[in-house]
Amino acid sequence: MDEKYQAIPFSNATAENGTVQPNKVEGFNFAKEIATLLTIAAAIVLINSVVFYLFIKEKVLRTTSNYPLFSLAVCDFICGFVVIPLFTTIHFTSLVESSEAKFYLGFLVTVLHNLVAIATVYHIVVVTAERYIAIIFPLKHRVIRKKCIQKVLVIVWSCSLMISLIPYTWIDKIFPVYHPECSKYVLGFTAFCLLFAMIVPYVFMVFAFAHMSKAIHATSPKKYQRATFQGRRHSLHLKPTSGEWKCLVLFAIMAFVFFVCWAPWFVLSLLHHLPISLRLGSISQVALLIRYTTSVVNPLLYTFLKRDFLRALKLVFRANGLSRRLSSTFSVFSLRRPTLQTDPNHSPGEFLPGRDSPPLLAFQREVCFESTL
Repeated sequence: MDEKYQAIPFSNATAENGTVQPNKVEGFNFAKEIATLLTIAAAIVLINSVVFYLFIKEKVLRTTSNYPLFSLAVCDFICGFVVIPLFTTIHFTSLVESSEAKFYLGFLVTVLHNLVAIATVYHIVVVTAERYIAIIFPLKHRVIRKKCIQKVLVIVWSCSLMISLIPYTWIDKIFPVYHPECSKYVLGFTAFCLLFAMIVPYVFMVFAFAHMSKAIHATSPKKYQRATFQGRRHSLHLKPTSGEWKCLVLFAIMAFVFFVCWAPWFVLSLLHHLPISLRLGSISQVALLIRYTTSVVNPLLYTFLKRDFLRALKLVFRANGLSRRLSSTFSVFSLRRPTLQTDPNHSPGEFLPGRDSPPLLAFQREVCFESTL
């Protein structure tokens, strides 16, 4: 069997004469593989269900910046609840015996893989763009409404769905008889996804993270050693170096995780369809598991590190006496900086901009940054 004719690039299935059949790999433990996949699926469903519960239960979480995170959780939930079980059923069990049914279901899994992968990447781009605007253009960010974000998310889902359905245009050239010319279509489609669903988004993320880090450093409170607020002098030097370092580490982790999780998926997908002989079975299996693991990492990295979600999660766990453990787990990413309070009934110790306060835009960036974490 020729690996370049794989109907499902990252599975143990190859297409021979238009039918999808599992590879008989010597020593391959299907029970272990099934257990691993279903464990990942259960973890995905559980952790993203927590995001759904918090978002629906707490009205304060239904903000402009949290709608993309909720939509990202929907995308990850589909991966764990639909894609992984369907993939496991088709390729590691004998529940589907008909070769025709196995082919069409296998092709559907490929389309769903594409849909979830592209939608996840574009959601991460939207989340990054929203945080970028909040930090670089804080005044413009304040006028962004929920309807605008919802329209953007509709566009993301629509584009992802249209792109993922493109392979159906040549499905008749694969089954029941395989036509070699369809390999050109598959190769072109895979190269397109690699460019516009991996390379371009990653370049944007690196640029955005670098620019945000620079902006945070430029507006650091260390530039304003002391300021007067309502006739009182307060020090603003609250370990800015430590806070900036945490921002830099968090942005670096986001960029690194994105690259590690998605680069193998798209690159190996392209290699599978190149007219060269490569044995990528074991590497593809690892890439598949890493790709599935992103649906667990995403809510941890993008959702539960935000202060509002973390606060709501603490309230839920507090009833079970688990808030102390949760707080210690996430405290490494906690940024404790003063925020502006505009309420005239503020309590002592809260800061209000006075006559000799630092530039408002710098403080606005600090507040917007903290609201995005």
